[in-house]
Amino acid sequence: MIILEKPYVSEFLQQTVVRLQVPVLATPFSESLEHAGKMNLVEDKSFFAALKTAQNPRLYSNSENSTELLNLHCPKLAVTGNVNFFKDKSKLRELFSKLNPDVWYRRFSLADLDDLDISAIRKPFVIKPVRGFASIGIHAVYHDSEWPGVLAGIKKEIHLMQNVFPDVVVSLNDFLIERYIEGTEIAIDAYFNASGEPVILNILTHLFGSKSDMSDRLYLTSAAIVRKYHDPIMRYLEEIALLRDLRNFPFHLEMRQEQGGSFVPIEINPMRFMGFCVADVEYYFYGINPYEHYFKQEKPDWDKILEPRGDKLYGMFGIDIPKHLDKSRIRFDYEKFIAHFSHVLFFVKMDYTKFPMAIYLFAEVSRSRFDEFEKILYSDLSEFIQE
Repeated sequence: MIILEKPYVSEFLQQTVVRLQVPVLATPFSESLEHAGKMNLVEDKSFFAALKTAQNPRLYSNSENSTELLNLHCPKLAVTGNVNFFKDKSKLRELFSKLNPDVWYRRFSLADLDDLDISAIRKPFVIKPVRGFASIGIHAVYHDSEWPGVLAGIKKEIHLMQNVFPDVVVSLNDFLIERYIEGTEIAIDAYFNASGEPVILNILTHLFGSKSDMSDRLYLTSAAIVRKYHDPIMRYLEEIALLRDLRNFPFHLEMRQEQGGSFVPIEINPMRFMGFCVADVEYYFYGINPYEHYFKQEKPDWDKILEPRGDKLYGMFGIDIPKHLDKSRIRFDYEKFIAHFSHVLFFVKMDYTKFPMAIYLFAEVSRSRFDEFEKILYSDLSEFIQE
């Protein structure tokens, strides 16, 4: 069963849903999709009745906007409880304190931030919305002097993001301040199957242009990266499975591996893999259809998948407009940006006046040409923006 909701459903996901004939909740949005006429659309009463009566239902959604529908139609369902639980980062911290007792955090309302005695908080720290998406409202603070600029940036983002996402997806009224977690940031798409066993569909390292960079500019993967992290992450997911009943639970997890090798979760996005079109990277990078693997409960044969990929590097670029620019007064040169890459696998142009990103692009290079990716990672993007 699947709920397709705003803001974006990729062509690849639509075609997969049509081919598998997965029951799709009929809504004005899903009925407006290009391939809706070929989908197995089910009216809401029948869809939610089946969801309520199913034992550990196999449910997926491309968007956390669907949380509102779950809360409306089946608030007592286990999957609804898990979705609401993991969207609240303070509850996530409470749960993972059993695995990461040294990670401190504090919760504040937006109103609290104006009067916050920043000198009394250990640094470096990260401030983030309790419920968030796509790095919106996330900032790192290393020194007291940075706080006025960070607070001004948060207030600007609140203004820009009004009415873009529902409150259940992004809430800029409540924030967490927590210890800055050093180490390599890793992102995975995975699911717990009907037996509660983890299945990994994707492993990416999240690269940053600076210590203050919290953007989604570059996620990198390769055969070497997957081989390095797969088994340790599997062991970590098996520990997570002991904390809560997560059978038939798809998710996107971002975490950091500290110097001693321990993993610390940053966020778990429930009921979905990576947002917008980004879960499709599994297909473009590895030949894996993540949606099909979840619905059919299949496990990737990683040895077979990685063997022909040799020294290739794969990059997912999520390009947002620098926050100091007025989006209504600039033009992003999509063609020039795309032309920078020697081997583009896929891209989607986004309306950056409405959404956080201007473009998502998937590219491939040999390891010797990593500088092609690095130039974009460290770029101020001025060469692609006309004011």
